[in-house]
Amino acid sequence: MKKIVLSVVAALAVTAAAPAFAADMPVKAYTKAPAPAPSPWDIAFGTAFTSDYILRGISQSNKQPAVQGYFELDYTAAPWLTLYAGVWGSSLYSGFANAEFDNSVGARLSYEKFGLDLGYVYYAYPGPAATSPVKASSSISYGEFYAKPSYKVTDWLTLSGSVYTGDNFGNSGVSATYYSGGAAVTLPQFMPWGITSTISGEIGRQTYGSGLKAAGVNFADYTQYNIGIAFNYKAMTLDLRYYDTNASSTAAQCTSTPSVGAGSNICKDAFVATLKFDTTFSALK
Repeated sequence: MKKIVLSVVAALAVTAAAPAFAADMPVKAYTKAPAPAPSPWDIAFGTAFTSDYILRGISQSNKQPAVQGYFELDYTAAPWLTLYAGVWGSSLYSGFANAEFDNSVGARLSYEKFGLDLGYVYYAYPGPAATSPVKASSSISYGEFYAKPSYKVTDWLTLSGSVYTGDNFGNSGVSATYYSGGAAVTLPQFMPWGITSTISGEIGRQTYGSGLKAAGVNFADYTQYNIGIAFNYKAMTLDLRYYDTNASSTAAQCTSTPSVGAGSNICKDAFVATLKFDTTFSALK
């Protein structure tokens, strides 16, 4: 009897010890693989439909609607530096070219609330009618360097500026400079469905070198301004904007295109509606 009791106690001891032995055995850990680092490359693209293509206060589409689009390759070299190259295009109805293509390269820098966009843009105007008013049978295509600083004062207010300058405006061999300042105010949320709204405005000054007047082309300096409100929903934006200038309707920039004559209204005030779609490849993933 004593042997039977000892056998039972021994069996129970072995059984009780089994889980402890199992717990002491090394277990292979299965960890989830870390997510791959985001690619520094991205592509931004978009399209727009506007009731009037206005550049620096002057209609480039002879007060007609225009279709526009862009494509830009971005490379994030550092958290504070993005390099880019792209092309933006628009249809034209002014008679001096079939279309406009703005080819640009540059760098966007940021530091806390400051931003700075530095680059070069080449305005290309394909088409047999795209000839310079100064150089007969020469293309009006030309380039400008630009700097566009910005400062985010608060979450709802951003100040911005721009300077564009070149020494061959309209392939005329004459310098021209445009400089501007502006502000954008994000309004409190009051629209349904997550629609945000922003009021923005800009005032700018376009100046020309004396060589144009010496060549008999009266491109007069002028000031322009615009103010409007934009409604944004995801990748779509509806921009409603008012433009005006103090440019004379008899100035060369208002009358020198083939389809525009004296007394034209391309330099006069206008209300413009633009519907835009903007996104990036990374946002579509």
